[in-house]
Amino acid sequence: MSQSKPLSYAAIDLGSNSFHLLVATFKSGQIYPLDSVKYMVRLAAGLDHRKMISSEYLNKAYEALEAMSARIENIPDQRVRIVGTNTLRVAKNSQQFLARAEQILGHEIEIISGREEARMLYLGVAQSTSDSPSRKLVMDIGGGSTELIIGEGVKSEKRESLHMGCVSYTKKYFSDGMINEHNWKRALIHALQELNPFIQSFKKQGWEHSVGASGTMRATAKILEVNEFALTGITVAGLEQLKERCFDLGTIDQLTELSGLSEDRRPVFIGGLAIVYALMKAFTLQQMEVSTGALREGLIYEMLDGPKSISVTKRSIRKLVEQFTVDTVQAENVQRHSEDLLGHSEVKIKKRLLNLLFGAVKLHEIGLSIAHSQYHKIGAYVVQHADMPGFSNQQKLVMATLIRLHRRKISKSVLANLTERQHEVVMSLLVVLRLAVIFARNRHFEPVPVEHFNYNDKRIEITIKTEWLVDHPLIKADLKDEIKRWRSVGVEMTVNQPQKAAVNP
Repeated sequence: MSQSKPLSYAAIDLGSNSFHLLVATFKSGQIYPLDSVKYMVRLAAGLDHRKMISSEYLNKAYEALEAMSARIENIPDQRVRIVGTNTLRVAKNSQQFLARAEQILGHEIEIISGREEARMLYLGVAQSTSDSPSRKLVMDIGGGSTELIIGEGVKSEKRESLHMGCVSYTKKYFSDGMINEHNWKRALIHALQELNPFIQSFKKQGWEHSVGASGTMRATAKILEVNEFALTGITVAGLEQLKERCFDLGTIDQLTELSGLSEDRRPVFIGGLAIVYALMKAFTLQQMEVSTGALREGLIYEMLDGPKSISVTKRSIRKLVEQFTVDTVQAENVQRHSEDLLGHSEVKIKKRLLNLLFGAVKLHEIGLSIAHSQYHKIGAYVVQHADMPGFSNQQKLVMATLIRLHRRKISKSVLANLTERQHEVVMSLLVVLRLAVIFARNRHFEPVPVEHFNYNDKRIEITIKTEWLVDHPLIKADLKDEIKRWRSVGVEMTVNQPQKAAVNP
């Protein structure tokens, strides 16, 4: 009897320094890599003073993605995850990049927050060091940000993301190409300033051993070993020798003479080394081991472990519900009406989008604990800016927009902030949410005798038993107002009118 072929998973990390693709399967509880590709795109180096990525660097990124797309074209969407990090978080033209990049790859790209990046990174490191489940301090230096995490086992407990990376620091403090005491001190002092607000709280939490992850850390460890500055990992004594060696060479160009340093890494290495040095000093570390696991391994582990991934998002929502004392009974009323409406419709919504709808349902009244007036606007702001592990920035924006528009007028200016894909998603979910809120206006669940419900991007049709509407004049009046509000954004809504064919969105 033949065994079934193991499933392949793909993770792409669109970092500030490099783009990484990992294709892997799962064997005996561990990731088994099938393919790994890296492209040194250096998006962070392409950021100008207006926080715009230049066309030169965008084109380099598109070329890398074209090459990656061929490798993932036969892997189903549910087994592919693509994330963007610091540079795509801060770039003003990241939406322009995303539109073209998603077209090339044929998959959605998530821009994740610094803390979400730290959570996923920790998972990758923890799984790769599963033989050492003790409490650990994990540090990762990317092209534009540095992540710090304390955790135990596979669970991260404290996460921070700092605005300092190998590309940005080399560009800012070594722009003249000189490696000297003056430039080094500037970079080191600034790194220590960035770290200072977190040193005591991290030390108070404590850890048993420290782990470095990703390119800068691995490159540093390799150079220390090749030059016999350290036996293994990263040590303070080894860093001192490496720093002096870099001073002796004097320029970034001369780093070609540094044994163990790849040509791809050379242009941005010195800025990263200054951050490594600062981390060792700030946390008074003598030695740090280096992990093979990183962000993309974390992405694959979470795809493999679906139920745990879902529980992360549920915990994020539950935390906000408890923090802002949301009326959970009313949220449940609205959700039951949402489910009932969808049960009467031929429109099929993907599970991941339903999760965003029901997330917005649970949080749609979150602003009420702050103020009753304009609470939908307050709630939208809270959700968009909250730290919500498990959710990308785009997913938070979709939920925030649903919360913002769940009552009163459907603001065109709010919708204008969305990409074409986000607009399509929001509009398909908003129809259900707004009607469910209307049906739950009495703040208890009473089944609505819906006989027909369907919609597309131009038309909403709903049929409800006439005698029931007569007995519920407030809901009837709300539905009349709803017709006008949808008409204002170009959508025709009918209540108890002859049915026309509706096309699924």
